[in-house]
Amino acid sequence: MSWRVATAACLLLILAGPACGGDGREPRPTPPGPRLTAAVARALDARLRERVAETGIPGASAAIVFRDGRIWRGAAGDAVVEPRQPMTPETSIPFDSITKLAAAALAMRLVEQNRLRLDDRITHWYPDWRGDARATIRDLLGHTAGTRDPQIGVQQSTHLSQRRLLAVAPNPGPRTTRANYSSVGYVILGRILERAAGEPLAVATRRLLFDHPGGDGLAFQPTEQPHSPLAHSYWYPSGNGPPVDASDGGPILPDRSRAATFGAAGALAGDVPSLARWGHELFTRRVVSPASLREMARFHPSGTWEGYGLGLAQDSFDGRTM
Repeated sequence: MSWRVATAACLLLILAGPACGGDGREPRPTPPGPRLTAAVARALDARLRERVAETGIPGASAAIVFRDGRIWRGAAGDAVVEPRQPMTPETSIPFDSITKLAAAALAMRLVEQNRLRLDDRITHWYPDWRGDARATIRDLLGHTAGTRDPQIGVQQSTHLSQRRLLAVAPNPGPRTTRANYSSVGYVILGRILERAAGEPLAVATRRLLFDHPGGDGLAFQPTEQPHSPLAHSYWYPSGNGPPVDASDGGPILPDRSRAATFGAAGALAGDVPSLARWGHELFTRRVVSPASLREMARFHPSGTWEGYGLGLAQDSFDGRTM
């Protein structure tokens, strides 16, 4: 079964040194790099339209933050197929597993506040843990705790709940040195983060992460609702043919059940330029400390990417590190 959504969030962050270091040091000069010009914007717009046509998805939104802080916003195709609603840069979409990056940043903020330690045992915070007793918060963040996801059909159920997802997930295996990607591990992490913060995920994320530029365009569902207009998500049950609308028409993306179920693993939504702006803040050390960002970017082997850190994957495209 093939799954495609109405929106492919092309999040491209061209990063430089921070305007003001998160450690209070003097700002560093911005190194040379690509500049946003009218010609560059036209080329990006054209390439985005080409990619939407090539992939066959209904639509996509994209954003690039340039080194000088200027941002390109683009959109192509449709956000809703019927009745047709065009995609715009302001359209809110579900960000799915990009949520894991925000969850990892929240964990690091709690570590900075001495409310959590990366080497805390999972059993200290989550007594229902069924895996290796030595597994730690760091293992959950880096997908080395041994957690495994249930079959894809279970994950796509519209009647799923977080309790049921955890109940039907296979028992965790032993800790690993390679990252074995698992949403269940981040669902468990979300419960731990709420306990460490002493408040719901959405409240802690808003207070500790989304008080930076871009954060006001993001929503941690279902406690928060993404702003309108909203994109729908679509199934392609046979891999081809007409898409089937998987949204329930409500204010939560793609629907309330999935957002409530996946929490820290996949409940984030909003518009792509806001995500790009907030991501730029994160990677230029304004959201977490330089030491926290270094910890997140300490990559270990991964079966899916070239490396995985803490909520952060490393790969390459066209000879460039991503």
